[in-house]
Amino acid sequence: MLPNHARMLPALIVLLSLMGLPVTVAEEVTVMSYNLENAFDVFDDPYTGDESTDAKRSDEMVAIAKAIASADPDIVVVQELENQAMLEGLVRTFLSDAGYDYIACDRGNDGRGINLGIISRYPIRSITSYRHRTLTHPDAPDRTWRFSRDAMQITLDVNGQRLDVINVHLKSNSSSPGDENSKLRRTAEAIMVKSIIREMTDERPNAYVLLMGDINSNLEERPEQPRPWPATAHLRAPESDGSQLLHDAHDALSFDERITIPGRGRYPGAVFDYIYASSALHQNLIAEKSIIVNDPGLVSGSDHYPVVATYKIGD
Repeated sequence: MLPNHARMLPALIVLLSLMGLPVTVAEEVTVMSYNLENAFDVFDDPYTGDESTDAKRSDEMVAIAKAIASADPDIVVVQELENQAMLEGLVRTFLSDAGYDYIACDRGNDGRGINLGIISRYPIRSITSYRHRTLTHPDAPDRTWRFSRDAMQITLDVNGQRLDVINVHLKSNSSSPGDENSKLRRTAEAIMVKSIIREMTDERPNAYVLLMGDINSNLEERPEQPRPWPATAHLRAPESDGSQLLHDAHDALSFDERITIPGRGRYPGAVFDYIYASSALHQNLIAEKSIIVNDPGLVSGSDHYPVVATYKIGD
């Protein structure tokens, strides 16, 4: 169910409009990024390699819904989603009174059929795909790539304020020929994503932009996991003039506090999931509300923990 202030907003906006006043209303907006871990349905898609992946169990979908409800986010971007029907089913079955009236899925380049999606309480104005962009890396001048999945740009209307959210799921750490741990391709993806955001903020210096998703690149190099993590390093690097293009919502937390991949399976504990904001939006971050949902009673639905941040948006 929507909080009281959210249910009152439409009437308030109408009142302001009748008075001839600007209709942008300042409020706290909470966002979440969540890798759902193979949210596949029971049906075969003949155009993807989904046969190798089991359907998502109902108890896992219940746990995912509980994790979302625990943080009560206004906007949730998801990764490892098979199709929009899975997202609609999640909302209709388990979150029907939560106000997620806007649901979308973007089909990308992944051969197995894992895609990107969003549920939102705010209207979606447009969705832009970058899956056909040609990606390059300065250390591999003779190679090109496309996004492993996509960079899904969702433009939302937050009570009259434009908010652009870029949802990503960068290349996994599996090695490919001539590219150990796929670090070249993953960094090429990060280079392109940062370039897209740079173009947006050059055109609109006060733009509210979020980069959210599974970067598949750890926050720092650690003794137990010493491989280089250049994709994250690139996203966090200052611009040529020393300014910061992207600001991490969880920088105030220690590494151990912000782990999003628990230490099991093929990885030790790692930080793969992030929320970055443009400078104009980052100044409105409510840092104490930027959290990782890692309560054991809430996170059995996926091998990732959801990440959450809250910003003040509006006048």
